[in-house]
Amino acid sequence: MTHLIVAHFQSSNSPAQTSAAHVLHAQTGGLLINPGPLHMPGEQESNSHFAASETALQDHYCTLMTSRRGGIIDVSPEDRKAMIAFIQARRPVLSELKTIIVSTSPDTASQQAAVETLAELSAAGVAASCIRVLCTDAPANAALEEVYPLVAEYAREAEITLLPEATLPALSSFAKAQQFKMPIAPVLNRAVDFETELTAARLNGAPEKIMHGLAHKVIAQRDLLDAAGAFKRVAETLGLPCISQDEWRAEFAPATNRKRTRTTALD
Repeated sequence: MTHLIVAHFQSSNSPAQTSAAHVLHAQTGGLLINPGPLHMPGEQESNSHFAASETALQDHYCTLMTSRRGGIIDVSPEDRKAMIAFIQARRPVLSELKTIIVSTSPDTASQQAAVETLAELSAAGVAASCIRVLCTDAPANAALEEVYPLVAEYAREAEITLLPEATLPALSSFAKAQQFKMPIAPVLNRAVDFETELTAARLNGAPEKIMHGLAHKVIAQRDLLDAAGAFKRVAETLGLPCISQDEWRAEFAPATNRKRTRTTALD
């Protein structure tokens, strides 16, 4: 069984980027941890804030070290600097952290934040071979250099390979998953089925408001499942170990998944 710790850095709070780690978690299993909120010291703050962040991150890292498969640390834009400072301070001993993924969207602000993250990771001692770029909200059949020019230029200079297959398409279901608090990984692994829940609600005469909400979830679920093959190819392109749906369901039974990983915020 492969044991791997992955750090995923968001460069914006777009639905696609906040969903990306959940999509990858659906393929890899293990744990999914969102370490925030963390704090970095400003001009008027003491170093105790940095120490608290470092302590919290080490605790999360140790949790992933003891997990059977490892897992993913999902880092929000607000917690980027704290996580990078932790990596820089502990880089020689973070042996399990072999893959770092930086997500970017086409908008300029996201690309600029992604470039800053890539540059800070390099300054922290992370080798280019350990870094992957995940392009989100990608238009169909568009060249990465045209849609993500700032990231493409930096990646070329830093010798970071941009892989055309490492792209998440623009899907409205990501926003719907957030809106209706849908657990993406269980949906993709068919551990949760809103079609069944809607059928049961209809037969039992559930209130219209409940059935209407379930109908929205069913539509988003169908959209996600239609892209499941593409999601798996993205994970494989990023070099992540993928497990079967049966393995995922055995590891994260629906009854325990929500209790075990409150870090999976879309649940």
